[in-house]
Amino acid sequence: MRRLFLLVMMLILFSTSFAEALVKRGTEEEFSYSELAGGSITLPVDTTFMFIPGFELSEGDFWVTFAIQDPLFRWASGDELSPCLVEKYELLNSNKSLYIKLREDIFWYDGTPITGADIEYSIRAWKSAENSPVYEALNDPRFGWVSVVDSKTVVFNFNDSYPEFLNSLRTGILAKHIYSDRLGIEPESLEESMKMDKPPIEATSGPFVLDPASVKGNIILKRSPNWHGGSGDGLFPLVFESWPEKSLLDEIRLVEVAEPLDRIEMFKTGELHLLFSESDHNESLLNESASGKFKSGSFPDGTYHIVLMNHRNGLLAERGVRQALKMSIDYESLLKALPDSIGTFIPVDPRTSIFKTLQAQIVDLPYDPDKAKTFLSNAGYPGSITLSIKVYHGVENTLLEELQKSWDKIGVKLEVERLDWGSLLRDIDEGDYELAYLRVEAFEYPEIAPWTNEYEHDLKTGWEVGYVNQQIFRIMRRAAIEPNWSSRTPYYLGSYRIWTNDVPILVLAYDLSYVFWNSQLSGPVPDRGELYENLAEWYLQK
Repeated sequence: MRRLFLLVMMLILFSTSFAEALVKRGTEEEFSYSELAGGSITLPVDTTFMFIPGFELSEGDFWVTFAIQDPLFRWASGDELSPCLVEKYELLNSNKSLYIKLREDIFWYDGTPITGADIEYSIRAWKSAENSPVYEALNDPRFGWVSVVDSKTVVFNFNDSYPEFLNSLRTGILAKHIYSDRLGIEPESLEESMKMDKPPIEATSGPFVLDPASVKGNIILKRSPNWHGGSGDGLFPLVFESWPEKSLLDEIRLVEVAEPLDRIEMFKTGELHLLFSESDHNESLLNESASGKFKSGSFPDGTYHIVLMNHRNGLLAERGVRQALKMSIDYESLLKALPDSIGTFIPVDPRTSIFKTLQAQIVDLPYDPDKAKTFLSNAGYPGSITLSIKVYHGVENTLLEELQKSWDKIGVKLEVERLDWGSLLRDIDEGDYELAYLRVEAFEYPEIAPWTNEYEHDLKTGWEVGYVNQQIFRIMRRAAIEPNWSSRTPYYLGSYRIWTNDVPILVLAYDLSYVFWNSQLSGPVPDRGELYENLAEWYLQK
């Protein structure tokens, strides 16, 4: 009788707890709990090592830590953050102070409130760990110290304007009450601790927990029944006003699959729910996606194709010569030699909001071979000239042939020297090149003075191409004290108008990556932060 009574009570509690409809923020579309809960997905990741926030060593690690730890901020774009554990933040004192107030409703898995003491412990741990992704930002000369005002308030104090530090806080934090109070680990010793590979479950705060059955190559994430829920804004419309007791997926499996053809086959048979760019197979996958077999999306991967120009060379020190080289490139033809890329002239991460503003409001030098010839003549080179370009030996001939064809129109002969990676990087570092082709990563935080130095004595290696412009640095310092992006934007526009006209380097294009996912899987949104930053919003349509 007692057992029947308990069963009836459990059914009543279950039905009353989850009867309320969940409303999607922004659309007012309603879902019942049964429509949203449940489901398991399998995703491919690269190798995994360490699942402690602020100590990740691979992208696979970030997939795990962002699932089991709520970050302080999520990345909406490279210059736009969405608060997660944070309720309120403000840059003060000409960006020499950062005020952060944590949400009141956030807890560790064991129910312990998340506090400013956890942030302070985390900062001390990361600052002393050279392998931490946050180490460089914390050891920048501009970083000062962090003060805990009360249990929910901390202030970061900087020695100089340091607005980009905010981007370093896209990470979960460490549970002081576990690592320090229970395990007795000083923050400076945490990196060396044997506890570092997997966190205790009580030290997690995210929508998922790491299943003890997880092994390298097959990581299992289970929904956390103790999750405090997300904090939504207009950038993340799938965040619900009324959170269910459990997150929208019951289980996520992260598996390592080495061979591209194996990943593609597993994706097509439904063993994998998501597939990342496979460079030799993107075209056929996109065709299949267009037929409705699965979904796809493209997004900038944050890398650029560039040609370094060594300004120590007397010819390339002439702005007219650099402008002529730029104005003679036929981008429409060139991009055919750079598949999965989009032409651009601004070396700012295209995932940022400021990139879109710059691209729309700055006029690039036009494609005009005849005018380019005039520029060369005015610079003192009316006849034929020869330049050499150093490239990695694996670079496609089609790209180099396009550059040769473009520059041949203005009387510039391009000679190609192919090198192995070690020799190419050594020659660039030593300044032993005229031109050099590379694909490079963009800065996450928009750079206002890329490939630019303020003074001649700053030119230490060949990576500093030799472009010196003090005016751009004055603009950079002025922009750094502005409190927000809207007031910083005019300075970026002014700086890049100068930079674009001077052509310190040739920016050819930025790369695109593709993501393909199962038609039943909803939530992944390419180009809205990193995919792993919003796993709590993913669900399987039934």
